[in-house]
Amino acid sequence: MSTVDAKAGETGSGWIRTTWEALEERSRDMLIRRGQGQTLEEVGDAHGVSRERARQIIQAQEKILAQVADMFQSDWREDVLQRLAVEPVVSDESLDEILVDPEGMLRRALLRQLGLKEPHTWAGRVGGVWAKDAQTLDKLLRQLASQAPFRTDELEERAAALGIPAVVPVEAIASHPKSPLTRGVGGHWLRRVAKSRDAAFLWLENVGEPRRAEDISEAIEASGPRALGEALRRDERFRQIRPEGTWALVDWPLSQVTTHTNALDAMVQVLRESGPLRKRELFARVTKEYPVGYARLQQCLISDRIGRTRDGLVGLVEDGAEPMEESEPRRPSNIVVDDSGQVIGVRLPVDKNVLRGSGIIVHPWLTWYLGLRLAPMSRAFGLTDGSGDLVVRRSTSAAQLSSLRSQVQSMGMTEGCEMVVLIQLDKESTAVRHVCENGSCPTQKGI
Repeated sequence: MSTVDAKAGETGSGWIRTTWEALEERSRDMLIRRGQGQTLEEVGDAHGVSRERARQIIQAQEKILAQVADMFQSDWREDVLQRLAVEPVVSDESLDEILVDPEGMLRRALLRQLGLKEPHTWAGRVGGVWAKDAQTLDKLLRQLASQAPFRTDELEERAAALGIPAVVPVEAIASHPKSPLTRGVGGHWLRRVAKSRDAAFLWLENVGEPRRAEDISEAIEASGPRALGEALRRDERFRQIRPEGTWALVDWPLSQVTTHTNALDAMVQVLRESGPLRKRELFARVTKEYPVGYARLQQCLISDRIGRTRDGLVGLVEDGAEPMEESEPRRPSNIVVDDSGQVIGVRLPVDKNVLRGSGIIVHPWLTWYLGLRLAPMSRAFGLTDGSGDLVVRRSTSAAQLSSLRSQVQSMGMTEGCEMVVLIQLDKESTAVRHVCENGSCPTQKGI
């Protein structure tokens, strides 16, 4: 041990590496195998000893390692247990701050000697995390499942709120055949015992208005409207509206009358009254004030009035929250970009709204690419025909181009024609092209 003492004194945490290297090869290998999740039988078989003998050797080595740790870092036990007093499950990576061990094998041996367990769930052992009780993580995951349904992107957020470390593969565990959760249409997370009802809840929450059982059943791919109706009748989250026979959420107000003019105003008012909230709680409160779908509420989050607080809640920018820029949407097939990234082509149909002079709704990928990632924002491009500017706007409700009626009419286009809007970023200019194929253009019919 004197050799270990001398070497360990060279650096603050050098004793860990020195102590590990001082172990005989068989002991190191047994500890490594055990740390990798092998059973005692497997460890014993690898070294030609019984399960019991393998257990004795491993425990003896772990005890010796703990004694060495006490000599060189006397407060390691208290530091680890203090961390666990705050967090029920901790990642092995976070404990590296206390026991600096790049390989992690000696640290794992010390944690086992301290009585910590690698958690087990319905999906089996979960490595890389520790708890005082092997069932702690399983209990947290079951608590998470009981809070379902979740939208696709909410699972990890809700897991983090329960104290489940990010290193835990929550999605993989939730996808296991023995999981109480299952995936529904759109990839949403539903309780296996309430799959249709949970799917109906999310779908109604998204559309924001009462619907008939036939519509709900078709949308969520349920077994049929009659069975679904019976299931909704037994679920306290739903109510049937008479005489229409439609289904609504009980959280929705009975009257559609509201003092708010739009969803964003309602959201701002709720945040002013309640302060920062978790997204799901915020959405629930807003829909009580102003019946609206989930998608519309999600759009409101890119408003320059709404932001995220330091602790991850949704709050008001006026109160210090940081605005949340829109994340990159998937680029749709009707928008192309040249290799230089400077020329964008947007293919659009000419319909009654275009001919009427209305603004033209486009996919939000365009405004994202143009840097319009909060709302309201706009950017103008000069039309090459000298007729003025094309303005691209991003509001919370939509991404939109200004009217192109005069350009469409000057080119002789009519309803049913196809056009391409070319935007040249380096020149801040734009042009409109008539791109109907020969023989298929509506203007050629009857010629």
